[in-house]
Amino acid sequence: MVACGGTLGPSEDAGDDDATADAALDAKYLACFDSSGQTDPSLKVCKTWSDCVVVQHQTDCCGTILYVGVSSTSAASFQKCEGNWDEHFPPCDCASNTRKTEDGHDVAPGDEVGPVADCDAGLCMTQTI
Repeated sequence: MVACGGTLGPSEDAGDDDATADAALDAKYLACFDSSGQTDPSLKVCKTWSDCVVVQHQTDCCGTILYVGVSSTSAASFQKCEGNWDEHFPPCDCASNTRKTEDGHDVAPGDEVGPVADCDAGLCMTQTI
């Protein structure tokens, strides 16, 4: 087990088979995210707020959540990639209750309103209200 954001050291490396499996997993989520986890803008294209939905994106091995706005037509693709993205994190010794929107605001656990998605300059983005 590694600390949050940590990596496996050489003594924990299982070899070429793991590297091949990791590359295959990377390919499954790189269709939606860059290597740092930023959502591909093509999944966020919108014309009006009604084109947008809110989805959850895990940003680290601790389970920190970023609420992301994506187009409703891209939501299923996003969710598939998100499952693969979540799998790429190593186990870590931390817990997070942090939840944020793309405008940088915290979302409190149990918040009844929650984040909303809006179409901002042609891209779905989340915000708190």
